Amino acid sequence: MKNLFLLILFFGLIFGAQFVYFENRFLDEKEINFDDISASIVTIESLDNRGKSFGSGVIISEDGYIITAFHVLSGNLSTVKISGKSYLANLIGFDEYADLAVLKINESNLKHIRFSDDEELQIGQTVYAIGNPYNLGTSVSRGILSATGRNFGNPYLNIIQTDAAINKGNSGGALINNNGELIGLSTLIASASGGSDGVGFALPSDKVLSITNEIIKYGKVNRAWLGDFRFRRGFFTPINTTNRIPALYVVELNNNSQFTEGLKDGDIIIGIKGAEARWNILLASVNSVTPGEILELKVIRSDKEIDLKLVTKERPNTPRAL
Repeated sequence: MKNLFLLILFFGLIFGAQFVYFENRFLDEKEINFDDISASIVTIESLDNRGKSFGSGVIISEDGYIITAFHVLSGNLSTVKISGKSYLANLIGFDEYADLAVLKINESNLKHIRFSDDEELQIGQTVYAIGNPYNLGTSVSRGILSATGRNFGNPYLNIIQTDAAINKGNSGGALINNNGELIGLSTLIASASGGSDGVGFALPSDKVLSITNEIIKYGKVNRAWLGDFRFRRGFFTPINTTNRIPALYVVELNNNSQFTEGLKDGDIIIGIKGAEARWNILLASVNSVTPGEILELKVIRSDKEIDLKLVTKERPNTPRAL
């Protein structure tokens, strides 16, 4: 009888703890005012010679600055719709490598989203995607943060992965946390069907903020530079293996004295921050970091494998190479 009592008590404690957990989780989620947050989400309509396309955007300031995914802007003419009212948007600037653009409308006292101050994203935490899927209007979908630091053709963007439903039209919308704060800008999906397969991606908010601030300040993103080099694409076979891997062979054009600890003529790049050494990955990686940031490369030099951490410089006005 004593053992039966202890068993009942044990299960009672487990179910009680679960009830408290889910009750607290429910209360946390109820604190989000989605009507309030949705007021900062806009519909973006672009027009080109192929017709109209639709996407989403996020208001980031009360005086009309809006961020969106660059690929949403298919033409030169973009219209922003807020609560049924249309505005002609001015393109302030964009970063095609990060897939981010900044627009401006002539309006004031707009409801804008708050950026998260907490950079510690937790795998499994609840997230919400808010946007304009299929041009149906502002919609909210819930999921979890599936992964961080994803390499989707660019290892330096550290893209967020989520299973929250992200469909066509969600691009440029917000990914928020339980506090209703922006943690990412929805940019793309991995899908065989064209719809949400539970694998969506967002540019993390710290990257969004740094790129946006630079665009607003300068009208563009200042690009990093590796020096006057030319790269030849090819393959490399590591020692004691028959596997051929993508590689970039370096050919020096001019004296590169300001990069004394950098790349040298004859180097063979075989890795870019853990990703393959392909030209498009190197190009996107260099163009997504700001001058002064470090670019990590794995290189074969004189038959030895070495790790390089290149401190990039500011790209000249008339660069001849990366």
